Amino acid sequence: MYPRIIFLTMMLFMSAMASAEDAEITLGNNSARFMYITEAFGQDFGRLEMEAGVLYTEDSDYLANLGLLVRGESVSVPMIVSLGARAYLAEVQNYTVGAIAIGGDLLFNPEIWGGVGIGANYYVAPGVVAFSDAKDLQEYGFYLSYQITQQARVALGYRVIDVEVNNVGDIQLDKGGYFGLNLNF
Repeated sequence: MYPRIIFLTMMLFMSAMASAEDAEITLGNNSARFMYITEAFGQDFGRLEMEAGVLYTEDSDYLANLGLLVRGESVSVPMIVSLGARAYLAEVQNYTVGAIAIGGDLLFNPEIWGGVGIGANYYVAPGVVAFSDAKDLQEYGFYLSYQITQQARVALGYRVIDVEVNNVGDIQLDKGGYFGLNLNF
């Protein structure tokens, strides 16, 4: 229990030092995930974002991730695309899992929909970039979001985080629906 508290405190401290732009909380029936996202470098056509997150499950499993994503937005197309890599470290049913995944997020949010958006994400780490007890790792999901204000957005979604463990097989770290809140500051 204490290592988890120390880990979460360190992540909160690191994110405060990095002057976080987004804080995201997603709560499912059996899990809770906290993410902090900050702009590393701004660009004219997109920005480089750093993210740190932790997911806890009802079974006392956890997953931590650090990511580096390039985010692109377009005025002509109502779409936000983020592509990049995430490093994962997890403890799943007494197995230690590590992986470096590539993937991205996509949010389609036209103005005529009045703040409603549809999004999806997919991250994959095949065996060549999975380590410790992991054979591979996948995270994917989709969500429906609604922008309440410029600084707040809520979401309903479905997420699957699947880990294949050596000599054991597939273990689902998280699978199911969630309610999310994203705060921009």
